[in-house]
Amino acid sequence: MSSQNQALAEAFKSIREFLTVQQIRLNILEKRTNQKINRIENISENLKQQLIKFDVVHQKQIEDLKQGHFDVLEGLKNLEVQGESRFNLFETQIKNLEQGQKRFDDLEQKIKELEQGQIAIINERLNHFEPILLRFGDLETKLKNTELITQKMAKFLPNAIREATIQQSNQKTTSFKYEKTGLADSLQEPVEHCLRQSVREDTSFFADILFPVMGPAIRKSINESLKNIVQSINKTAELSISPRGLAWRVQAWRSGQSFSEIVLQKTLLYRVEQVFLIHRETGLLIQHLHQEGVEIGDSDAVSAMFTAIQDFILDSFSSSKTEELNSVEIGDYTVWLERGPYATLACVIRGAAPPNFRDLMHVMLETLHAHYGLLLKKFDGDSQPLEPCLPLLEQTLQSEAKPDAKSSRFFSIPLIGILSVLLLTLLGWGYFNFEYQQRLTNYINALQKTPGIVVVSTKYQDGKFIIFGMRDPLSAEPQKMIQHYELSDDVETFWTPYQDLTPQFVVQRVHQQLVLPSTVSIHLQDHILYLKGYASQDWINKAQALQIAGVHKVVIDELFETDQFLLTLAQLELAPPESVTMTVQKRILQIAGNVDSSTFKALQEGIENLPKSSEEFAGFEMSGLKDVEREMGDVIKYIEKTRLYFYQGTTELMPDQKKTKQALQKSAQKLLVLTQILHKPIQILMIGSTDGTGSKHRNQQLSQQRAEWVFNWLQSFGIEKRLMIITSPALIRFNENEPNPNDRNVSFEIKD
Repeated sequence: MSSQNQALAEAFKSIREFLTVQQIRLNILEKRTNQKINRIENISENLKQQLIKFDVVHQKQIEDLKQGHFDVLEGLKNLEVQGESRFNLFETQIKNLEQGQKRFDDLEQKIKELEQGQIAIINERLNHFEPILLRFGDLETKLKNTELITQKMAKFLPNAIREATIQQSNQKTTSFKYEKTGLADSLQEPVEHCLRQSVREDTSFFADILFPVMGPAIRKSINESLKNIVQSINKTAELSISPRGLAWRVQAWRSGQSFSEIVLQKTLLYRVEQVFLIHRETGLLIQHLHQEGVEIGDSDAVSAMFTAIQDFILDSFSSSKTEELNSVEIGDYTVWLERGPYATLACVIRGAAPPNFRDLMHVMLETLHAHYGLLLKKFDGDSQPLEPCLPLLEQTLQSEAKPDAKSSRFFSIPLIGILSVLLLTLLGWGYFNFEYQQRLTNYINALQKTPGIVVVSTKYQDGKFIIFGMRDPLSAEPQKMIQHYELSDDVETFWTPYQDLTPQFVVQRVHQQLVLPSTVSIHLQDHILYLKGYASQDWINKAQALQIAGVHKVVIDELFETDQFLLTLAQLELAPPESVTMTVQKRILQIAGNVDSSTFKALQEGIENLPKSSEEFAGFEMSGLKDVEREMGDVIKYIEKTRLYFYQGTTELMPDQKKTKQALQKSAQKLLVLTQILHKPIQILMIGSTDGTGSKHRNQQLSQQRAEWVFNWLQSFGIEKRLMIITSPALIRFNENEPNPNDRNVSFEIKD
């Protein structure tokens, strides 16, 4: 049906095009006919007016003849001859018009025959397409009948849904359970929309439906929560009041660690506290999970650290560049790493995990690649498409308690009393020492978190706490931090200078060494320094020769020399034509060339908008830019005002016209040069004039001769013939009684 509709549309289109062409032809023919009729009428009217004028003149000449004017009689004879010749000419034109009318009638007959033939063809095509139009109308009616379409869809839609469900159930069991099925994906949004709308309209209906389910679920959740709280309270009481708990508190106080850390060390065999899924190629973090209550830092920075450590080992210790880091020891934590083709799985473990846990990590990584391999390969930093990985990753957050940590609770009231008295005695003695240790611990933690400072070791010696470490000179001053924690009398520090290669310190050293101008920005990535902006050539050379720790390469692809950058900026902002050249020297923009008036004005306005400051354009030089169109207008005005004066009755110039001739010659040559620049051809009209003495024929001949003299004279100086036109004045003076010498001249007029 679609092919029939297309054929029908093409047929109608061809018919419309044919009718349009015929209509255009008829309009053109009608227009030409009207023009010829108008010309016939105008010629007839002119003929009548000429005949009337001829009769009047003829009558007047006869009257003058009667009065004895012989010269007038001769003129009358000439006028009669002219009138007869004009009358003969009019008769010839009328005959030609009659022949044109006959041709027009023949053409009109041919057009009628052509129209009849085309109309027959159109009728034949219409008869052919009439049944197709009927079928097309029926189809359009059915398509617009939404009720009929709905009835038909109601018949096959349930079967389609049933078939989609069967196909989904027959799929292989290897498909991952968290992936959306085709049917579920299609129905999810409309079903959710319907549920939201229904709940919004009547919440009581859904409350009644969910009542039998929600009640038991809520009660079960509350019971589980209370059970966990009771277990937590029992565990805390056991660990706090038992001898073992008191011993752990003493150990925490002596070591400076928190009580919770000691408890974890004593009660847990191992616990996976954090899990990182890292993109292998880029080192970007894909997903991150952690145990509740675990303090976490910047997960992206941790991910980058793992990648940096691996790169460091490959660069420093690996000969074949194929060895990979499997584990990292960080204080009380061990980081196990397993790598796949597209992702790395890193688990942060407290304690000693069993060897089979690495097998679990390997299996988990294989499962992730099996179900999400394409997403992992094309990962670009957006972790949302890989959120279905979280349920799998949660399986790695495992823990196992020590066997002795599972023993029954020891609870003795007499022992509690004895230990409480002992604890109060010890608290009185250890309060100040605890407060000192707390400040000292906070100070060390602050040092470790300060960029550019690395604490290597600490020790007590001669009643003082001594800290050894390394410090970048650009980092914060440790002595001020000691004063902040009120430890200046009890702490001594010894720092070995070193250069921290983190980006913030490398960038600071670049600023110090290069003294960046305000027009240059820098960006450090992967030890590559990218410079962007513009500066002087000396500064660019200095930047290229930069040697600084932490910078392996300097890229200046987007760094331009100041004059070059300003020239590019000017070209982009002004967009000059090809006839204009621009240069920048010492931040001064120089513009030269020949342009028309509109371009000249546009360039002036554009230059006003260019930035002008101590770092940008210092000035603008436009003396070389010429408004050729305005200059051409001035030359034209000068030429049209120029007059060359002649002796009476001759083609010889007056003696005082020498300077005028030279100026006219130069102006004409300059005008031709300007027209070539603007590609604007012109013509110089030369109009000879006389003072009117003598007959009309003599004056007309003299005016022509004077213009021809000027024509030949300008041609001898290289002015081409095709650029000059000799024309007669609008009025030929003759039989003047008082001639005016100023009328004996040749004037000029410029035409486009």
